[in-house]
Amino acid sequence: MEKIVVKNLVENGKHFCVLPWVHFHAWPDGKVMPCCIADSDMPVGEIKSDETIIDMMNSEPYKEIRTAMMKDEPVSACKRCYDLELMGEWTMRQSHNMRRGLDYVDYIADVTNDDGSLKEFQMKYMDIRFSRSCGPSCSSLWSAEFLENRGKEVFEEYFPKSNGKIVINNNDDQTLMAKLKPYLDDVTEVYFAGGEIIITPEHYECLDYWVENGLTDQVELTYTTNFSTLSYKKSVDLMKYWKQFPQLKIWASLDAHGKVAECIRSGTDWDRIVRNIREVKEQVPHAEFQITPTISIWNIFDFPDFWDYMVDNDFIDVETSSPRFNLATNPWYANIMILPQSTKRRLAELYRVYQERHKDNHAIYNGFKMIIYNLTVGDENKGGVLEFKKFNEELDSYRDEKFEDIVPGIKEVYEWAES
Repeated sequence: MEKIVVKNLVENGKHFCVLPWVHFHAWPDGKVMPCCIADSDMPVGEIKSDETIIDMMNSEPYKEIRTAMMKDEPVSACKRCYDLELMGEWTMRQSHNMRRGLDYVDYIADVTNDDGSLKEFQMKYMDIRFSRSCGPSCSSLWSAEFLENRGKEVFEEYFPKSNGKIVINNNDDQTLMAKLKPYLDDVTEVYFAGGEIIITPEHYECLDYWVENGLTDQVELTYTTNFSTLSYKKSVDLMKYWKQFPQLKIWASLDAHGKVAECIRSGTDWDRIVRNIREVKEQVPHAEFQITPTISIWNIFDFPDFWDYMVDNDFIDVETSSPRFNLATNPWYANIMILPQSTKRRLAELYRVYQERHKDNHAIYNGFKMIIYNLTVGDENKGGVLEFKKFNEELDSYRDEKFEDIVPGIKEVYEWAES
């Protein structure tokens, strides 16, 4: 490819994305994907003991993706970015093209063959979900709790793709680490997530490599953590590691606070989470702290209170914060779109107050805009609400609690669905 062509695609392409050239992303089940938001039913490969990373990067699906992108043609696996861009949202594709895309022009032009294969691969951006090993508030632990207490038959009713088991890790992470190490010198960006990454040993192997090879200034670390723990082993000081990486971003995967947080994610100790956040802010003040909440029926009634709590306790700086709001679509009956229209209208009015309050912060404004949009589209669905109620009653039956007592706003929704 000619460099001028690549430069034009980076700056002006409607479908082009640099990630298929510079990014390696794998899930705990072994699927290799173009990125973390690509269609999960369209993997580009699978981690196998007889395949090298360059083999995976030159799989037939990956070559087809690059061939299409070199012509600035749409790629099916990337539909999520395209759809968001049509709604005016800023996407992962646009972000990576803008932030570092021009730095990759020469490399992309030099290594790309006509068939979309790569002569060589430089892993600039790494996102490996080593496992789903969890801390106390991880969603996989929540699923395991359900399986243990309600049995395989009931579990499979609510988790039909599970085959009656929780997949913690299908990968041989030591084999994967051996494959990754030759590429770690090239890494400039890392996204650590998946389960609770802080208790994943391979994560520390990567940190050790960059520390021992003097690469800490080169590597930008980004974490998503539920802040349930800051400990791995007594001999490991996570704060000592973090202090050595000047480019550090920490995304807190938190959806609510207090009793609501402890209800949504079983095993959560909210007071411990607050202590951990304060410890990080005190010991690693250079870290950029953000939140990445998922909006669902579980927290839609209480999220404004959670937001106020985070602002009032100086965990969120409303002038500089760039939170990443997500919408729950799985399970489908947790989606706020299915709520009764009257409830959605009332909630939308409340969220507009928060949107207007933060009109000077583009990221926060658009986050609340996304929530409002999803409260104004979609059809109410009594059947979906009843499924949501049934699921929560299953949880309540062995947790010795009642969801509607913790989130009173759901009561009128249940009454509407049963009418």
